[in-house]
Amino acid sequence: MKLQIDLSALSAAVSRMGLPLPVVFDLKNPLLPHDPERPHSGDSPVIEPGGEEITWKVFNEVKKTGNLLEYKGQQILLYMPGHPQNRFEEAQVDPLNGNRVHISFCRHLEEMKRTGNFQRYIATQDQDGEFRIYSRQKPSHEVNVCLRVCMLCLTKLNYKGYSKPGNKAVFTYFSFREFFQHYESFFSEHPAPEPRSHEEKGYTQDWPEVSKAYRASKDYICESCDVTLKRHRHLLHTHHVNGVRNDNAEGNLKALCADCHSKQPGHDHMVVTRDNRYTITHLRREQECADTADWQQVFDLADPGLNGLLHHLKTLKAPLPEVGLEIQDARDAIVANLELAWPGRRVGVAIGPEDAEQAREQGWRVFSVAQCLDSPEKLKRQILPPA
Repeated sequence: MKLQIDLSALSAAVSRMGLPLPVVFDLKNPLLPHDPERPHSGDSPVIEPGGEEITWKVFNEVKKTGNLLEYKGQQILLYMPGHPQNRFEEAQVDPLNGNRVHISFCRHLEEMKRTGNFQRYIATQDQDGEFRIYSRQKPSHEVNVCLRVCMLCLTKLNYKGYSKPGNKAVFTYFSFREFFQHYESFFSEHPAPEPRSHEEKGYTQDWPEVSKAYRASKDYICESCDVTLKRHRHLLHTHHVNGVRNDNAEGNLKALCADCHSKQPGHDHMVVTRDNRYTITHLRREQECADTADWQQVFDLADPGLNGLLHHLKTLKAPLPEVGLEIQDARDAIVANLELAWPGRRVGVAIGPEDAEQAREQGWRVFSVAQCLDSPEKLKRQILPPA
């Protein structure tokens, strides 16, 4: 009889406890050393470079994950390549005249799904901002254009507080690459980046040694959130303050945990897995450096994918949440992680559906990110103390 063993639950529990996983276990293959710096990505992308046309059937398989677009476990973008001839010509002069790129299940896509009024869309994971378009009158005539993001999508996600009146800069300076980086925790797989050497990335040849020595000089403590990472040294990075990667002057270096590092301006190239963010959050709480005395501290500590929701709650003057609360069962075993929590009301927000289910079994009222984005006022009512 063939023996089936599933260690995924054990691995997830260990990760939540903040313990290192030195190897990846695979009962079919020899044990291989685990490389913590390796980007978390699938064996192959869901969508080929350049994108592919989707049918009505495929469109119905696109999921709404945190109001984002998900297909086969990965995040995607959707756009309509066909343009009327006049708009096709105008889009080449000014991308504002072209069709918009959808990053969310906005009002437009939801209406299309409801009515079945489906048009030809392309699904893509390309993040460089260039998209292939053509004229409906001359389909063979194709060009690449830097199309702009859909404003309805930005509103749906409240991306970087876009819903705040006058916040036009979010649209003007929108980056698809940075957008993907914001929501990494919502997806288990990501497109693999093109491998490049340290020199190709702009670092000096001795950068690994410089980085290691600097982090050791700071006793493996994050200089932003104060979390100690001696047992998880791969989660402490060395950041170039001025953004110049070959400037290794000590005054230009800063030791930052992977979470804090990923939130620095211009760091849209970074991949921080959900499990690694969990580990850092666990250690912050264990070491009592996860206090949230004001909204700025909440933004600094919370997962970037909750940014839009946090902007809603701040505007609504909701009570401050705790960040990364671990839920325990009757035996004090950690069974779930809530990204945001209000323990006094036993209300929380979870990215992962498994975490939400486990927390509910422990008597918590848990909402998904999509539910909260669609109705932040309802969440506020749930977390306000009784009158």
